[in-house]
Amino acid sequence: MNPTNTDAGMPIAITLEPGTYYRCTCGRSQNLPFCDGSSHQTGNRTPIQFTIEERKKVYICSCGKSANQPFCDSTCGVAVE
Repeated sequence: MNPTNTDAGMPIAITLEPGTYYRCTCGRSQNLPFCDGSSHQTGNRTPIQFTIEERKKVYICSCGKSANQPFCDSTCGVAVE
């Protein structure tokens, strides 16, 4: 996965439990779309931290165009619920 995959076409729909998450921005994580901490320390990309307060389905941006990172805001033209 490229850090900003403009050809992805679809956001990543996932149900998350309450907690703090880190969205990978370098594309090298073995746990995409989440950062596994393996490479961001050596590059210039910082993972995007976000918190989920209650269990819910979210749409993670995979194109890199969203103004509401890490969440999809349909900027790419894909409608989300």
